[in-house]
Amino acid sequence: MKKKNLIKKFTPIFFILPIFILIFSSYIFLSLYSSEKKNLISPGENPKPQLAPLNKDFLRYQQRPADEPFARFSAEGYSLGLIPDPIDFSHLLDRPPLRISGLPASFDLRKQPKLTPVKNQGNCGSCWAFATYASLESYLLPAEVWDFSEQHLIDNHGFDYGPCSGGNISMSTAYLARWSGPVKEEDNPYIYKAAADFPVRKHVQEIIYLPPRLNSLDNDLIKQAVMTYGAVYTTMYFSSSCYHPGQWSYYNPDREEGGHAVAIVGWDDNFDRSRFLQQPPDHGAFIVKNSWGNNWGDGGYFYVSYYDHFFGRRGFNAVIKAETKTNYEIIYQYDPLGRTNSLGYLGRDYAWYANIFTAISSVPLTAVSFYTPSINNYYEIRIYLNVNPNQPVSGSLITSKTGQINYPGYFTVPLDVAIPLIPGQRFSVVVKMTTPGYNYPIPIERRIPGYSSQAKAEPGEGFISPDGNSWSDLHTSWSGAYANTSVCLKALAGYPPLYPPANFSLQRLENNLIFFIEYVNKLTWQANPDNKTRVLKYRLYRKTKNEPDKNFKLIAELENSVFSYFDRGLKRDDLYTYWLTSVDEYGRESEPAIISN
Repeated sequence: MKKKNLIKKFTPIFFILPIFILIFSSYIFLSLYSSEKKNLISPGENPKPQLAPLNKDFLRYQQRPADEPFARFSAEGYSLGLIPDPIDFSHLLDRPPLRISGLPASFDLRKQPKLTPVKNQGNCGSCWAFATYASLESYLLPAEVWDFSEQHLIDNHGFDYGPCSGGNISMSTAYLARWSGPVKEEDNPYIYKAAADFPVRKHVQEIIYLPPRLNSLDNDLIKQAVMTYGAVYTTMYFSSSCYHPGQWSYYNPDREEGGHAVAIVGWDDNFDRSRFLQQPPDHGAFIVKNSWGNNWGDGGYFYVSYYDHFFGRRGFNAVIKAETKTNYEIIYQYDPLGRTNSLGYLGRDYAWYANIFTAISSVPLTAVSFYTPSINNYYEIRIYLNVNPNQPVSGSLITSKTGQINYPGYFTVPLDVAIPLIPGQRFSVVVKMTTPGYNYPIPIERRIPGYSSQAKAEPGEGFISPDGNSWSDLHTSWSGAYANTSVCLKALAGYPPLYPPANFSLQRLENNLIFFIEYVNKLTWQANPDNKTRVLKYRLYRKTKNEPDKNFKLIAELENSVFSYFDRGLKRDDLYTYWLTSVDEYGRESEPAIISN
């Protein structure tokens, strides 16, 4: 009887409970669906993209009180000059340390022909420019010896800072990527502001940004880069109280002052920790090239502990590479200041972006350049011809290419086919970029007050899309929220690279004439088999050996079937340097083959 009453008592609950569970489950499902739906982008919908956060160090620098000076000098009066980069790199810290087997315990580029002489930035906040060219000049050695003009870089970077007011690797990248430099030091010497335009000597088509070190032993990526490419641009805080002049050693455990850019040229895992003013936890140091002249430190170099709290850890480390400037003839671009920020769509690690250009020449399209923000970057490139205004995927799809780039930085991807262009023809370059784990895959040039206020854009240039179908003009959409914002995407047109003649050699001869001995330099060469365009002639230049390059004079122009030249009437002690270049069917002149007696 008691059991029957219990059943009767709880019977309503047995009926109500399933209904309650059903209602509650439906509520939860609908809530989750509704929440998820907010993050979904419907076909044809073009939501407003989100800006990536800026680097906290940069924001702190921008927001410092007017009466708080930014450190420009060390306590001894040596110039610094590193300004924090606006690009936020914190997502690059979410990675495991890279371990590379087979690296030696010590390595020193000073023992190889891979370093140009130490320079002196003087009383100017230009360390970033010197560190940039320390890397680039090292990369080109030993095959090519160059001395590039830091002065031209600091005078013509295009950003809001004065020439000696500081800079960073992003400013160097923008200047080099748009082909404003490098210029030779001889053309625009330091420190002299010159008004003339000078020839650009190389094309920079790739700059690798190495992620910041995660900890004191996360050094293998930098070490590998030094061995593979040469000197590596890096950043640090320089406080004189952390420097031991007697040992040329530096260890900064916690002093966040004095931003400085330098170049890593080697390392020593066994550098004794007792050689630092304050002993770090263990042994080991990087060998670093400074820009304070060769009377400072160990002939201009010093040794930074692996355990320095800031070295290589508060900004990008970088390798700057360069190619012959005959690789491409024309650059189509809207982003002279390069990437100052990034965009993305909420909850997505991929997006599409595009530029529409108008051809100015019949030189064929051969490559595309863009910035990558992450450690893993997957791209798809599409080229369309005869596109309609404001419709980047209209017209005819001519070619496409996919690939992967495993570093952040600035990269150039050659197309598999050269695409003929007609002057006045509209064409578009479209890129889908996927950056797993990072939701801001679109690189943009955008105005940042006090930094990149000269950035500008026009309607009909840059476009972005969440799906590759519905596109928005970046400059005009969303009530002008991104006015004067450009997509960082370049198109390159050119012919196959042109190379100088091969096997250029010099032989000293004597002619015993009746009244005197004639001294002759016999110059010989061969056609370069790597040239894919037709070489029409060779040009031979000469100067005395110790004169500057600007004194080279053209002494002969020779047909493409001629492979020798006798430079006659010389004196016994005459010493000369010769340049020999190729000139092809398009009127291009190669870089020179060089020889001296």
